[in-house]
Amino acid sequence: MDEREARQTTTSQEDATTTEEHRRIQVDVVTTDSQGGTTVPGTVPVAVVQQMLQHMQQISGSGNVPTINPTGYTVTINTSRDNPDQSGQPSVNINVSEKPPSTSQYPPADQSANPPSSSQHPPADQSANPPSSSQHPPADQSENPPSTSQYPPADQSENPQSTPQHPPADQSENPQSTPQHPPADKSENPQSTPQQPTTQQTASQTQEHSSSKKVKFDSPGQDAADSCEKSLRSLYMTTGSYVQLLPWVGDDMKHILDIFTKLQLKTGKGENEFMLASYEDIILLLSRAYHLNPIAILTGLAGSGKTTLFDKIAYDWAVGSSRVLQRYKLVFKLKMHSLDETSGHVTAVFNQLLAEDTCVDKGRLDTFIKHSPMKVLILLDGFDEFKTTSLCESKFGSILNILNRMTLRGCTVLVSTRPSHYDRLVSWDLVQEPFTHVEVLGFNNKSVPEYVNKFFSHEPDKAKGLIDRIKSSDLLSGMAESPLLLLALCLLWRDDGTLVETVSSLFHKGVAFIFKRKEDVSEEEVSRVLVDIGKISLQGVLAPGQLLSFKQSDFKAGVLDMALKAGILTRQRVLGKPATHDSLEFIYNEFSAAMYWQSLLEEHKEKFRKILNQVVSEGPKKFEYLLRFCCRENEACTNVILKALHGSCREKWSLKSEMGRLALHCFCEGQSERLPPDVLIHSFIADQIIIEGLDSDGLESFTYFLKCLAGQPIKKKSGSTHLAKVNKLVVLQCNLTWCAMNLAPTMSSMTNLRSVGLYGCSLTGKHFAKIAESLKDLAKLVELDLSGNDLGGTAESWCKQVKQLKALTKLVLVGCSLNGQDIKHVVEPLKDRPKRAVHEWDVSGYNLGGSADSWCMDAKHWRTLTKMGWGGRSRHGRDMRHGPEPLRDLPNLVLVELDISNNNLGGTAESWCKQVKHWKALKKLGLGGCSLNGEDVKHVAESLKDQRNLVELDLSRNDLGGTTETWCMEVKQLRTLTKLFLGDCSLNGQDIKHVAESLGDLPNFVELDLSNNNLGGTAE
Repeated sequence: MDEREARQTTTSQEDATTTEEHRRIQVDVVTTDSQGGTTVPGTVPVAVVQQMLQHMQQISGSGNVPTINPTGYTVTINTSRDNPDQSGQPSVNINVSEKPPSTSQYPPADQSANPPSSSQHPPADQSANPPSSSQHPPADQSENPPSTSQYPPADQSENPQSTPQHPPADQSENPQSTPQHPPADKSENPQSTPQQPTTQQTASQTQEHSSSKKVKFDSPGQDAADSCEKSLRSLYMTTGSYVQLLPWVGDDMKHILDIFTKLQLKTGKGENEFMLASYEDIILLLSRAYHLNPIAILTGLAGSGKTTLFDKIAYDWAVGSSRVLQRYKLVFKLKMHSLDETSGHVTAVFNQLLAEDTCVDKGRLDTFIKHSPMKVLILLDGFDEFKTTSLCESKFGSILNILNRMTLRGCTVLVSTRPSHYDRLVSWDLVQEPFTHVEVLGFNNKSVPEYVNKFFSHEPDKAKGLIDRIKSSDLLSGMAESPLLLLALCLLWRDDGTLVETVSSLFHKGVAFIFKRKEDVSEEEVSRVLVDIGKISLQGVLAPGQLLSFKQSDFKAGVLDMALKAGILTRQRVLGKPATHDSLEFIYNEFSAAMYWQSLLEEHKEKFRKILNQVVSEGPKKFEYLLRFCCRENEACTNVILKALHGSCREKWSLKSEMGRLALHCFCEGQSERLPPDVLIHSFIADQIIIEGLDSDGLESFTYFLKCLAGQPIKKKSGSTHLAKVNKLVVLQCNLTWCAMNLAPTMSSMTNLRSVGLYGCSLTGKHFAKIAESLKDLAKLVELDLSGNDLGGTAESWCKQVKQLKALTKLVLVGCSLNGQDIKHVVEPLKDRPKRAVHEWDVSGYNLGGSADSWCMDAKHWRTLTKMGWGGRSRHGRDMRHGPEPLRDLPNLVLVELDISNNNLGGTAESWCKQVKHWKALKKLGLGGCSLNGEDVKHVAESLKDQRNLVELDLSRNDLGGTTETWCMEVKQLRTLTKLFLGDCSLNGQDIKHVAESLGDLPNFVELDLSNNNLGGTAE
């Protein structure tokens, strides 16, 4: 018996033995052998019998020791010499029988609720102390053959193997479970006996041989607890195990196992903060930390998954799949929106969880809970929806008294709330220390794909499409962290396989999805209901703390019925009280509030502006979605809001400012087809547009803004005229996956565009082809940089568009994962460019090993090539032979810069250096990190000695230690050299001496890099 039960037993004993005359009890000692039996009557102190029972309970490791009341029980002690145990000692059997009631105070014993004592009926204590050793053997499942159900049967630990003396219950009343629902606990309806139930305990005098013997003593109200447990398990395993995807659409449901996904749970503060693996960790924390006061507060934003988590706890308890929950006889999952400060826990259980025709006796259930609080788990869902706003402690019912530990100390309580009500819950009159605080944080980036894959378990292509779409957008990724909003995305994707572009349209479509499932609701009714409900919602949004639920009296006459019909409000069953009605989750609250606010603009402009002034003065970012929703497809409303935002902003709008981005969002939500307001145009259109690190939501808004400008007719002050100012467009580290197709056409309106850089924008070959097609007629475009985009293996699909970029002189494709075949496709269309120039060619970073012969012959047609970047990896010496040779005949000797760093060229310089001497205009040569040796450098220096323009030579990151004497004399002849890089070349003091001597006579030399060489102690 653990410490908690010991306290409970001690308290019960004290209550039961309050007078001297009740401290002894009649005991019959019966001794039997083969000759017959003898009975010796007598009386003994109650405490002696109590100690004997406790001792036996400790030996067997199970059972619950009852409080012995002399007036209510008889005790018989049986010993048998004919059936000794293995130690040779007589077996001992103690029968404690409850006397039949002398009046009709209780109805005839319901023997399904008070089964005869046997090992078939579970020990009362086992659910609170799950088996952890041989003292607690698992249930013998021979009495419960494996179910064909996809879900496990009810807690099998409560169905141990029956003994021959007590046959199992008639199982015809509890047939095997169907594939949908697990069977009810068969131990709840065992075979009846003609007399009052007798609690029997048999134990050997030798503890080592007692593990096979069971103990069972009924607690007060055990019959009611058994019946209640059966009803609760049935509820949680059947109708209670289904999650409504939309609470207002009753037939759209999924089983809890088909939708529940692991949530992020965090507890602790500061350095003691840590993540919990599951809800079971919460129970374990409580059992270890607070033996008598186990309370946990779960906080989380609206839609973070708190309610579904409680649903999962109840289901796992019902089916017995959680070992941690087996300690609880009863689990009550109660909705706090149906409670007030006077509510009692037993009444709440009958109102919310038990059937109206239940046979559970209310008084006896209350008695069991009071006597066995440690076997009760209470889940209080939604303290923030609690109807009583101002609490009076003198009026507290047992629900609030459980929270402040004035009653049922020892029962485990989990209560959920939104963060806004945490301080009210943790107060001197409610929850006080000690307690555990757990934050429910919704999903992480691993949970989102798991949830979507579960939702579309039979449509994997749809699941993958939605996952990719969510990942493409920071806004959608953020929304998906909320289980409620991810559900909305799944529902929208389920029907159309796409998501709309604007946030307001996304939520409008979500509401429309609700309505279209109600065939009798017209569009006119939809708008009217949303506006009328929005009037109440707006009051809540603007109120301190932002109210989320309302009373029935708050609604205008007639609106309530329409709202219920449409599904915007849901009705909750509260027996004995007028029905209350809760508004939708907060984000939908803001949507309906915005619809009402927008409706005021035409007929109540002053009221509209008054609300706008309040929003702006309190901080527009706080009401971002209210503002965006209010602009939805309404140009006039959008312009008024933009003007107010600009007037309140002290800084200039830009893509880097929060207010600037909010202004773009509002314009995009308005979906105007006219020219944007001048204040937007002047803020975001200049000769250079640089977009850096903008999320997908911001990119879509800005792209829409450009699209509106590009779509206007060409006339004075037209959108195209404004875009003609732009000569440089740079997009840096932005994911253009989903808006590249909209961005590309706007570039064609930037008629003076000279340079485009799209760095690290997640572009594909398909995107690039579209962009190149849009840029082909720009006569002034000379530079295109697509570095950092994965274009490997796709060049064939876009090289024809590149050929049409008539004025292009610089194409940068660094870090684009191109291969040798890609380079061939790129070079070929560029070779026939009459009177046009390719000035720069950079293929650095590509694995082109051994492929140069396939494309270098075409490169010789680039008659004006001045700069070539060939740095990278896996370049071979034979590539260098193919590379320089066709380029040596370039007219006017215009190649001025060659970078072939980071290639494996060790030992090959002699084969290609003879080509280098033909590049008479060469000014810079990069050979860093090419595995060159001393002989290689000697060949390079010899090929350059007649160059009259070479000013910079990079030999860094080559192992040249101890070799400088072999090549320094050649370097001495590079008369025009001004910079030499020898960093990280393993040089020693003697090497430096040779280098210094060779450079001393160079007239223009100004810079020598010797970094990262071991020169310690050599400076003299």
